[in-house]
Amino acid sequence: MKFKPTPDQIRMAEATFTAMAFEQTVRPIVEAYEKAILEKHQFKIAKKWEDTRSGSAGEIILNPKWAYLLEDSDFSIYNAECKVARDAANLKVEQDDFCPLLVAENLRIQAENALINEIAKTPGLENLASGYLDLKQRASVLDLTLKMLAPFCSNANTILKRITA
Repeated sequence: MKFKPTPDQIRMAEATFTAMAFEQTVRPIVEAYEKAILEKHQFKIAKKWEDTRSGSAGEIILNPKWAYLLEDSDFSIYNAECKVARDAANLKVEQDDFCPLLVAENLRIQAENALINEIAKTPGLENLASGYLDLKQRASVLDLTLKMLAPFCSNANTILKRITA
């Protein structure tokens, strides 16, 4: 039996590919300015977190993933400078407090969830929509689903024309 995807499965795969591309476009821009701001200021870990991380007294935060460990006053500076850098990079967000990378990641996750739910409508795959996939299983399901649907998807130019129309 030859696989024939539904139009909705193809549409969800295209949405997932588009969201992935958007995230890959935004990520290096945001990570670059976040790292540059942290390197510029050499902020130290907040006193309240020093006891929870052995050997962290005086530790300088250079990884944006650890920015939540900053003193509130340092985080305010970091956040304000990130907004200026975001605007200078011409990255648009719906609300001023939004991070373009987190928005892009969220869009990708929403597209992936919609794709999994759509592919779960295929007889025999209904359990995929149960919500009980661990992260490794989820990644495998997405990888296999996208590989299976990719030949049926439109090319990038066609998708972009459809989005911008």
